[in-house]
Amino acid sequence: MNILGGFKAVCVVAVALTAVSCSAGSGSGDQQPAESDKKVLDVTGFGKLKPGMSKQDALASGELADVVVSKFDKCEDYRYAGAPQPDPKKLEEEAEFDKKYAAAQKAADDAQAAVGEAPGPNAGAAAYAAYAEKAAASAEASAKATELISESTQRIVARAEEREANGGVLVAGDQIRMIIAPPGVTSAKGITKGSTIEQVKAAYPNAVEKEEGKTFEVPVPDRTDVLSFHVTDGKVTTFMLFNGEAKCS
Repeated sequence: MNILGGFKAVCVVAVALTAVSCSAGSGSGDQQPAESDKKVLDVTGFGKLKPGMSKQDALASGELADVVVSKFDKCEDYRYAGAPQPDPKKLEEEAEFDKKYAAAQKAADDAQAAVGEAPGPNAGAAAYAAYAEKAAASAEASAKATELISESTQRIVARAEEREANGGVLVAGDQIRMIIAPPGVTSAKGITKGSTIEQVKAAYPNAVEKEEGKTFEVPVPDRTDVLSFHVTDGKVTTFMLFNGEAKCS
């Protein structure tokens, strides 16, 4: 049996299959974009999204899916067009909880406002009884709202983690607050998830260290925005364009 000849035949077939595969890929819709076509997130923005852009312009850019993933106070959370979107049932459940929490908080605030000042030393028994009743109602309403605070906080944290993992845009009122890099995207100077602090400092010598090495901020020229790199255990976990003046509450 000619083992060497058989080995050569296998190699020829493998090379041929590789060539066919490469040739087929070059003409398909799965072709990888050229380096010059890849979007980067940097001080100038991300694709058509720019620092200071209004909500209307951001949605009109075509960069975002027109679905509010989450909403709290004045902020709305959007994912990028083409990115995986949350289950609609989950969005409905989140919206229902937010309504429930808002109603409980309003009830607690209203009950507290209704208590008023304590009766004076010369007040009668009826006045004291009415005050005690209002105070008890306020305490009960406050307890119900407090029960939901922990769950609300957990939901907010989960939303933030999901936003950082998938990338997206957070809009505060009518202005972009955050543009978060989606997976695989780099900055214009090659920094991405997994880059080290040393690499960040080398790429951006003007980066300002915050929170004892947990955040590095690069100023956006002529604006108050910053390109913010978040670091855990010495490596970048996410990065974004951030406008601290655009508030959610």
